[in-house]
Parts: sequence; structure tokens; C-alpha cells
Amino acid sequence: MAAVWSAAWLANLWKFPYLVYDNWGASFIIVYLILLFLIWLSLLIWELALGQMTRKAAVESFWSISKYFRWLWWFTVFWAFTILTYYVVVIGWGMDYLYYSLSSLTTNTLPWAWNAWDFFFWNVLWITDSGWKVGSISIPVLIWTFTSLILMYFFTFKSAKSVWKVVLFTATIPFITLIILALKAITLEWAWLGLAYLTKIDVSKLTDISVWVAAGWQIFFTLSVAMWVMIAYWAMKKEDSEIVKSTILVALWNTFVSFLSAIAVFWTLWYLAQFKWVPVSEVVKWWPSLVFVTIPEILTHFWVLSATFSVLFFLTIFLLAVDSAMSLIEAVVKPIADKFESQKTETLTLFFVILIWLFSITYIFGNWLYVLDVVDHYITQFGMLLIWIFELILFVYFSKKLWSFIDKHNKCFWKKLINKYFFLTSWVLAIWLLIFLFVKNIWAWLLVYDSYDKTFLIYYWLGPIIVMLIVSVLLNMLELNTKK
Repeated sequence: MAAVWSAAWLANLWKFPYLVYDNWGASFIIVYLILLFLIWLSLLIWELALGQMTRKAAVESFWSISKYFRWLWWFTVFWAFTILTYYVVVIGWGMDYLYYSLSSLTTNTLPWAWNAWDFFFWNVLWITDSGWKVGSISIPVLIWTFTSLILMYFFTFKSAKSVWKVVLFTATIPFITLIILALKAITLEWAWLGLAYLTKIDVSKLTDISVWVAAGWQIFFTLSVAMWVMIAYWAMKKEDSEIVKSTILVALWNTFVSFLSAIAVFWTLWYLAQFKWVPVSEVVKWWPSLVFVTIPEILTHFWVLSATFSVLFFLTIFLLAVDSAMSLIEAVVKPIADKFESQKTETLTLFFVILIWLFSITYIFGNWLYVLDVVDHYITQFGMLLIWIFELILFVYFSKKLWSFIDKHNKCFWKKLINKYFFLTSWVLAIWLLIFLFVKNIWAWLLVYDSYDKTFLIYYWLGPIIVMLIVSVLLNMLELNTKK
């Protein structure tokens, strides 16, 4: 359950519907499903098998493959830590909205009813007019980010012993609230227009490379592949546990949550566009504004139940984010706990939560949304690409032993077919896609991003990447010398 809801996180709710809209509806969904079952399912089963076989988190588990590439796994730990430093701030946004929603239950008047756009950018973010203009700290975000980190500590301080108790609640409620929101969306006027767009297939777009790239990155990110989250979770499972069915379950459930989110969001988008007599493109311009501007505005149209549905929506946001944050903390703490067995998990978790808090403060100033845009585009995605490249190489190198373990723990009745399927997709299609994306798209993807000047980009993404790489290599060298 923890793995399922680690995969199904905020990106399913706020980015998947936006990408479906921005990439021609059902055409994007078809490409998404093709890539899911032909490529990323194999990468996911590799990670799950490695964690279950070694019973160690990523850093220690990959020692058996190559001691000279351990720098990459330390780099991944730093990279997951970097994501956490801004992800908890996004949780703070959601908690701020949840607080206002709960406060409005008695009056049923949402505070952003007058202007949802201004409320988000001025009342919540205290945003400045440029990335270089730091501005003031947003006090509401500061308070709620700190609150979220306190919760994160108590949710994860005993690792799996505390996480599973939290997951019993957080993994159930979002599913229920999403269904309620989707059913409510059906009742809105003009909602059928959104469903029509969602199910319309434009065959010409199936050959559009941008659609394939967008779908690939979305799957890659939401499945938590290359984040070592799944390795950390499966390291806690019994060594003789079934593995193939678990892999398919995680992938399918993650996809189901994405589709359910798209249904709930699409129907409401077309309603708001028709209500305001504007194109849908004017209603949703950017994926963060979809969740914190567009949908809050739609919630004000629910009249007597507006506050109730607002509570349901932002509770869903919070719970989806909490599960993902817990898994990222596990991905960071578990390798360190494996390395320093003398240290208690509670102490290590507290140390990293405090460290996350100190770094997250830099994201609470008025220019933080600009920084988020750069970090998400470069550090998150570019860092993920680097990790994926080396992971793929090492998995192929280690494939014989790994596939033997998968075969032993595959209890499906179509066992032989499944084994051949995973083998072929791993060796042929994954490598083909990697080369295709790298040759055709990667250089344009890195260079064509002109929203900010080059100095700003270097300061906020190239600098941190270089620092993380240098520290990771130094840690690798120190470990090698220690082993000798």
C-alpha cells in the first residue's frame, strides 16, 4: 500500500490532467499506456527485485554490482533530498488551503471567492515580480511547512513500523475523496464537453515526439522509478514474497488514480470555461495554477457545499503529498541507516527532517515559485535522466542474477510468458527508447528554456548539480579507501 501511494502522488492529480489536456486528450493516454507496459514496467520490476533480493536500500544494494559507481547512488540520495526540500513547501501550500477550507465550513464562504488568482499569488506566496528579487518570507507557508515536517517525522521515525499505520488511513481516504469529487463533477453543466475531449483520439498526434516524451516523463516520475523509493520499500519485504503481481498492481493502481484525477478535473475545467465564456486554454495556463487557482475557483461554484468539497479536495492533496514525502524520506534515511547500523532510525530521521526544514526555508521567499520552475525542469528531470542512464547500464550488467531471482519469485500462472515479456522489453525497448530520447530530444530539452536568463539558470540548477556530483564522488572515494 505504501508503494502504491508513493507512486500515486501529487503529479497524478495536478500534472497528469494538465498533460492530457496539453497533449490532445486520448492520444496522450494511448501513448502513456503503450510506454507503461512496454518500457517502464520492466524498470519498476528491476528495482523491486533488487530491493527484495538484497534486503538493503539502494546505496548498499548496488555495492554488489559495482563499487565504482556508488557515487551515483549517493548522488541519488542528495537528489531525493533536494526534491524533499521544495516538496514539503508545496505540502505547506495545500495545508494553508485546507485550513481556510475548514475555517469556511460555518460560513460557507471561501476566502478566494473574490479572486482565486490573486489569493494564491499574493495571500499565499507573497510573490515578487522576478526570480532575482527575493522578497519577504511567506508567513502562512512558513508555518504550514514547519507543521508538515513535524507530521513527517512522526509518520516515519520508526520506518516501516510507523509508516504502515499511517498508510492504512492515507492510502484509503484519497481514493474515496477522488471518487466523490469525480461524481460531483459529473453533475456540473457542460461537463460532457470535457469527457468528449478526454476520449477524442487524434491519430496524427500519435506520431508527435513531444507527446511521447511528455508521457514517458510522467510515467517515469509518478512510478518513482530511479528514486530508490521502491528499492527501500521492497527491502523490507520477506525475501520469498511474490514479486511480479506486486509490480503490476503498483503500476495499474497508479494509472487508475491518474485517470480518476483526469476525469474529475476535465469535467470541471469545461464547466468553468463555458461559465466564463472563454477558451479552456484561458482557464488553465500552467500546471501549479490548475490545483491552486483553477480548481479553487471552480469550488466556489458549488454553492452551499463549496466549503465541504474544498475540504475534500485539499485533504486529498495533503494525503497524496504525505505518502510521497514519506517514501522520499525512506529513500534518504534507509541508505544512511544501512551504512551506519549503530545509529537509531529515530535519530537519523530527526536529523534529516531538521536538515530539510533548514533548506526548505530558502523556498519560502517571494521568488520561490520562479526557483521551483527551474528546479523542477532541470534538477528533478535532468538529475532523473542521469540516474536512469546509469541504472539501465548496471541493471543490464547485473541482469542474469536479477532475472534468476525474479523467475524464482514469479507465481503467475502465465510465468513463462511474463518472463519473456520482461526480458525482451528490458533489453530491447528500454535501450531503444533511451537512445531515441537522448539523440532526438535531450539537447533541445536542455537548451530551449528561455523563461529565465542564463545566469539565473546556472545559479539555481547547474551549481547544485555540480556540488552534488563532487560530494558524491568524494564519498565514493572515501568508502573505497575505507574498504581497502
